[in-house]
Amino acid sequence: MRKRLLRLLAWAVTAGLLILLFRRIPFAQVMAAARGAAPWTLPAALLCAGAIYLGDSFAIWKTFGWFLAPLSFADVLLVRGATYLLAAINYNVGQGAIVYFVHRVARVPVIRGVATILFIMGINVLALLFLATAGLAAAPAVPHAVLVLVVIAYAGLAVYVAVVAVRPRWLAARPVFQVLLNAGAGGHLRALLVRLPHIAALMVLQTSMLWAFGVRVPVVQAMAALPVVFLVAVLPISVQGLGTTQATMIFFFSRYAGGDHAAQQAAVLTASLVAQAVPLLFQAVLGVACLRSRVGRALSASADEARAS
Repeated sequence: MRKRLLRLLAWAVTAGLLILLFRRIPFAQVMAAARGAAPWTLPAALLCAGAIYLGDSFAIWKTFGWFLAPLSFADVLLVRGATYLLAAINYNVGQGAIVYFVHRVARVPVIRGVATILFIMGINVLALLFLATAGLAAAPAVPHAVLVLVVIAYAGLAVYVAVVAVRPRWLAARPVFQVLLNAGAGGHLRALLVRLPHIAALMVLQTSMLWAFGVRVPVVQAMAALPVVFLVAVLPISVQGLGTTQATMIFFFSRYAGGDHAAQQAAVLTASLVAQAVPLLFQAVLGVACLRSRVGRALSASADEARAS
């Protein structure tokens, strides 16, 4: 019941933000921005979507090999591609399917698989936090709420570092925390480094889409502000960052677009929506293709197990 309420709340936040944005920005301006897109917009977006997929799969492949079980890169590509579709339908089922698949293939305990997924999710947030911190110094003035978010994140990180250093017995005895506690500083650093190509591909996608719609943001400013955008987007308050991403992008980048204020905001809004829509379409098609493979069929069976558990 609680999960359903949180999911409904996320949809309400997403819908509310999008309604607010489209009330402030005339739809005619959005359509004008769409018509003015560069001819290379779609190929560039698809190329970046492919790079994001490869970067994400590479990070999972290396992290699984270090902390869970060695898998072939080809299998990880198929698993990750298939789970894009499963996670779009139900995020928990998508993550659970990965765990049960590795359990079936490598005979590793399910709880260790859960622990590794949690570790990967934590590393993703950690990477964004560090990049966002570096970007705050060079980015234009940011909303006070973002600064508060970063401070809270560092407070949580301080607690996490203390727990990893002390290794309290009541946590060390729980298998779900063993990967986090045993990774050490070296393990966390390795997992961070292999995640960087994925984040770099995300940044290239967003920057190239801004340029495609006439938002001539300097590369340095994009590198500084985008990690903050991504950090806001991963907050579990909207559906896949929709709405929160667009609002934050408009705040940071509308001043780099041409035309009046409404046209500037419309250009960024359109670029941001395309930067989310094209990868989602790519992932949906990829997911259908991967689910038809041998690995995909095994993953589907694992998804059924995840639902039943």
